[in-house]
Amino acid sequence: MRDFVVRKLVPGEGAAYRRLRLAALENAPLAFSSSPEDEAHLGDADFEARISLAEPDAVFGVFGGAELVGVATFIAEKRRKTRHKGAMYGVYVDPEWRGTGAAQALVRQVIDHASEHGLAVHAHVIADNAPALRLYLSLGFVSYGVEPRALLVDGVFYDEQLLIYQRGG
Repeated sequence: MRDFVVRKLVPGEGAAYRRLRLAALENAPLAFSSSPEDEAHLGDADFEARISLAEPDAVFGVFGGAELVGVATFIAEKRRKTRHKGAMYGVYVDPEWRGTGAAQALVRQVIDHASEHGLAVHAHVIADNAPALRLYLSLGFVSYGVEPRALLVDGVFYDEQLLIYQRGG
């Protein structure tokens, strides 16, 4: 069993976030709506800005020792009629840390954070990403539909499963 800690990213961790994000975009091209080309030009300062969010928005990281090995972002809706919910984005755990419980702890942290603020959590997952779907469903997310042709990667369309987590059903 490998030890890890899940917590919010803090100022000064932008460079580590950038390294992991660019690796995620390279290693899991179907998991994100961004591509490496979309973000390669961004510097450490851009990722520092991504960390500097006002509550209830937050970027969470999984740390194996001092190394950032996983990340997930929660962004709440700001408009009056939709501010009861938010979305979980950019969930990624380094392949060497999969199977350790790190991904489950990371997603659970996002759920707990959103729930503390009384917010539902939306997530989108490529429809044939069985491990991610299994994880989210095991944590209480429910599917409410499919967005056909949500992503176009290398000339191939992919559907996304639309999921929601609401404390208390």
